[in-house]
Amino acid sequence: MGKNLKRFVTAVLACLLAQLFAGDALARTGAPMQRSTEEENALVHAAEQNPRDARMAAAAGEFYLHQERWQKSVRWLSKAYALSDGNQQIGYDLADARIENGDLNEAQRQLQEMLAKADTARVHSLLGALHERGSEFPAAAQEYHRAAEIEPSESNIFDLANFLLQHKQYVGYLLESVKFFRYGASKFPDSPKMLVGFGVALYASQEYDEAVKVLCAAVDLAPNDQRPVTFLGMARKVSPELAEQVDHRLQDFTKRYPENPAANYEYAMSLWDRGGGEQGKSLPEIETYLQRAIKKAPQWYEPHYQLAIVYESEKRYPDAIREMRRTTVLEPTFKPAHFRLAVLYKHIGDRVHAAQESDRAKQLDNEQIKREALQDAPK
Repeated sequence: MGKNLKRFVTAVLACLLAQLFAGDALARTGAPMQRSTEEENALVHAAEQNPRDARMAAAAGEFYLHQERWQKSVRWLSKAYALSDGNQQIGYDLADARIENGDLNEAQRQLQEMLAKADTARVHSLLGALHERGSEFPAAAQEYHRAAEIEPSESNIFDLANFLLQHKQYVGYLLESVKFFRYGASKFPDSPKMLVGFGVALYASQEYDEAVKVLCAAVDLAPNDQRPVTFLGMARKVSPELAEQVDHRLQDFTKRYPENPAANYEYAMSLWDRGGGEQGKSLPEIETYLQRAIKKAPQWYEPHYQLAIVYESEKRYPDAIREMRRTTVLEPTFKPAHFRLAVLYKHIGDRVHAAQESDRAKQLDNEQIKREALQDAPK
């Protein structure tokens, strides 16, 4: 069970970072929406025509901040910060953009200057992000802790607890993460994000029963949120005893929250793992749940992929190819889809497309090897 648990926790943490922490970034800066070139040109033109107007420069800087175009954001926010004589909110945005742009020295200098003027939670939170970006994790932990101490808001408590969970290899960090998530869940009981984080921390601590209860509470709190159900689906892989408990919960959620695509998908996967795959059990039911998930979340590639596998098991190759091709369109870098698509084309005698998909799978494999080699190379 130790190896399975390690894999599970790693997967959960990766998902947490991708969904929850990224979600916080969007909340911090505003959704990185695709805004028009006309709007960009108008903002830049206004700032250039009014070179002494801090508000115009700040508007241009914030536009690029929301677009995650860090270098241009730094340029305009730096100007706005100077023109405004160190406006605090502009300073926060500028430090944020500098950190994202990798200008850590400039960001630290600026934040220390701001700290000398006012000891605020936001400055400490940004210093935490700065130290985290620089792999100075103990220093980052201190800054996130200070931010939550000054202002125990939902975001500050979550950032602290989530950071500790990400770096649980440090002695005491996991225990502290559970403690702060527990506090956050009691202080903000209506926060699905806090409950999901709490549930994940409990899993990492091997407190499985409580973790299931917490994640189920998160589902009830936000029935349309896919994340808590997704984590419950991951929980099935920890142990047979836990899987049985979660299976019942997932089945219940499909009845109570039929509009939740994750509930339908995860229960379909539950049925597949319990005999749908190896023994061919409940295939019509599995197909129904996957089609529901696709109907509610058509851009989510995983239900398409699993439905293709179901069709393949039934030797419905044209249907399987259609869904697998849809998977590769939605997620072009998902190597298993290209590999299985190559196999499907072989089944129908289409050697040309089979070779193309096989080559694409090999290309993705080589690209992954190169990325891993770069990550492992000495800095």
